[in-house]
Amino acid sequence: MKLSVITLTYNKLEYTKKFIESLYKYTKDFELIIVDNGSTDGTVEYLKSLKDVKLILNNENKGFSAGNNQGIELAEGEYIGFLNNDILLYPEWFEACEEVFKIEKAAFISPRHINPHYDTTDEKSYINYFKNNFKYAQKYEKSFDECVFSCVITKRTVLNNLGLFDENYTQAFFEDNDFKYRAIEAGYGVFVTNEACFFHFGSVTSKTLNQNLEANRKYYYSKYPFAEYLSISGSEKYQLQRMAKQFRVFPLNKMYEIYLICIKIKNRLNKIITKGKKS
Repeated sequence: MKLSVITLTYNKLEYTKKFIESLYKYTKDFELIIVDNGSTDGTVEYLKSLKDVKLILNNENKGFSAGNNQGIELAEGEYIGFLNNDILLYPEWFEACEEVFKIEKAAFISPRHINPHYDTTDEKSYINYFKNNFKYAQKYEKSFDECVFSCVITKRTVLNNLGLFDENYTQAFFEDNDFKYRAIEAGYGVFVTNEACFFHFGSVTSKTLNQNLEANRKYYYSKYPFAEYLSISGSEKYQLQRMAKQFRVFPLNKMYEIYLICIKIKNRLNKIITKGKKS
């Protein structure tokens, strides 16, 4: 099959049911791999009732990184998607992502992330909301922040080059930025397609867990000190604005392009040095 979808569950059965219904309605030629991290609300019983689903049942919550790594081991698709269980999908969402892979050297691609009515929505409202309110000049664009792992597609060949999720991040947050940063260092781009969206109810599972957020943040920046200038959103953006007012108007995509150029120069210099040593 073309696509392997990996989804983690930890309770919140009502959201999982909505997600799976949406997935089957708007996705073709895929396998579904679900990793349950110790649910106790009837989720396990429901998952066992599903047909043609690869199911991993953990006795404890192993977190986002470890759970997805377990799913990757079972994945057989050319493309691999990491999709939260609290999202709803859009017609031809995967096809829109696939088109970008055909054009660009991409590592990760997301549909546009929207949540117009954070707690409640229905299919008609969010699809019409996207169609009527989001008009873009380009079909896709590079964006470190808008490429989000609530719903993201990669390729098996990319993972073969980059490796797996860093399991030092627990339970969740910053492991996605880590993966994207590694991709950029390896010469890939990360993108968002403007041709499709997904609706996200928003941290339905993660807000119930001990995230170790500050520990994850410190670990991430210890690995990638430059990362704060690449990803400027939310609280990170606010902190940077307090330190340097010019970041309020500094074009993030330009910083992204400059960084990619620096990586290319670095790689070329390394090749020249290596070639010189051999000769």
